[in-house]
Amino acid sequence: MARSCKCHITGETGTTDTFVKIGKYYYKSQEIYDAEQRQKEIYKSLIDYICYEFLGYGDGQPFPTSLPKKIKELSFYDYETILETFQKCHDDICYWIEHKQFETEYGKLSYIFAMVKSKLSDVHSDRVRREKQSENTKKTEIECGDLSSLGTKHRGKDISSFLNDDEL
Repeated sequence: MARSCKCHITGETGTTDTFVKIGKYYYKSQEIYDAEQRQKEIYKSLIDYICYEFLGYGDGQPFPTSLPKKIKELSFYDYETILETFQKCHDDICYWIEHKQFETEYGKLSYIFAMVKSKLSDVHSDRVRREKQSENTKKTEIECGDLSSLGTKHRGKDISSFLNDDEL
């Protein structure tokens, strides 16, 4: 007999027969679990990128507690877009970190995130445009199949048609 359970991610209720158990939790489907794991990976890579590239932290050094709060402020955008924005702004951020004096880590983070916020909507619109463009190319792809079935004419090396045009 199936017991009732709740999806750990979506919060939907169902039975143990319809849901997937991974570890000690139930999930509505494997795809939902995989998408959540991918988001966690991207979030971790985002934090690592900020800590290693801009703050100069090493392995095992705890990151500032204000960093997740600053990332959460940008929660309208997905983590991939935020990471892409950081990568596009890398040179600008490094320049200003080098040439501006910051008194605290929080001040440095606030300055970095202010630069990223100003470019985030541009990167997001570029990303949406690229996704639409790739969607359109997928729709308009032509299957080439077997081209040998197409009939082709083999013309000899006859230039008389060109000569006739000159006489007219």
